[in-house]
Parts: sequence; structure tokens; C-alpha cells
Amino acid sequence: MPPYALQLLIALLLVGLTPALSYPLAVGSGRVDALDAALLGLALVNLRVAWSAANAAGAARVPGGRGGAPAWFVLGGLVTAGLITWAMIRALTPTLPS
Repeated sequence: MPPYALQLLIALLLVGLTPALSYPLAVGSGRVDALDAALLGLALVNLRVAWSAANAAGAARVPGGRGGAPAWFVLGGLVTAGLITWAMIRALTPTLPS
């Protein structure tokens, strides 16, 4: 397994972990999930590190340094980025206390 694949898996794990953890924080009259937002920020950093490593590895494989990340990684990275965005919107949308 290439090292950048592990970073992608860590990002996916952090996105999957957010529904199980919660730390509601009062903002105005509503509540947002501060722990989810922090974990998703870490997932975004992991995705960025993995994407840079995958691009660097692809450039090293192709003469002239014009290669990029493998197609499976690009697809997985885009799906992960979409999941992070969806979860971040869900975590930071204020909900009214019940």
C-alpha cells in the first residue's frame, strides 16, 4: 500500500468517526458540533497531505515530472472531500435546542 493511501484512509476514518462523537457548543440561540468540526479539519489536512504525496509520487514515475496522482486516488480523494464538506456543513449548521 502506498503511504499516501494510508493518509486517505485516515481522512475517511475521521469522517466516519464524526457521527459517533459530539460536543455541542452554544452559538447564539443554536448549537453547533465543535468536536466534529475539529475532527473534520484534521481530516481535511490529512487529505491535503495525501494529495500532495500522491502527486509527488506520480511525478516521480513519469519522465519529465508531469505525472499526477493515480486515478483511483483522485476518485477516492474527491469522494472524501465531498464527505468532509457534507459533514462539515452538517456539524456547523446551528440547531435549535429541543
